Amino acid sequence: MPATRRCAIELSGFQISKISLVAEFESAVMELYWMYSEKFPEHEAFWIAMADDERKNTEWVHSTIEKIKSGAIEYNRDRFNIEAIRTTLNFVKSQIQAVTSKQVTLQNALGNAVGIEDSLAKKRFYEIIKDDNPEGRQLYQKFIAENQKHREKLNQFRQKNK
Repeated sequence: MPATRRCAIELSGFQISKISLVAEFESAVMELYWMYSEKFPEHEAFWIAMADDERKNTEWVHSTIEKIKSGAIEYNRDRFNIEAIRTTLNFVKSQIQAVTSKQVTLQNALGNAVGIEDSLAKKRFYEIIKDDNPEGRQLYQKFIAENQKHREKLNQFRQKNK
């Protein structure tokens, strides 16, 4: 069966801004986890590992824009909830402020992290792409697996530190 070749597509400025908002969200989560690594030096390695996962997510989102533009994968216009991203991003930004201005306990930080990781914005942000071609499907599946490992790492750490 011959491979179908997708055409390069032009993303509108609005579409790029929507995808870029996902990258901004991932970057804000990375910043929050980095701040937690400084706030809780006894758990620095855990929080840095969590922040590094978020860095990878940010890079993934940026590279996705190029793959969509080249036609290698398709942008999923129908499944992308921009309001969920905005709402959760605002929460993350408020938590970044809280780290610097309020007393935050490890339990608070872990509760915030679980809330963020369980949010619709975080659980499904990889739905910015369609999984209807081999490259898209492979990327989509890889991202689901990585996201699950990230959440399991958090849950295991939380269980140890109740």
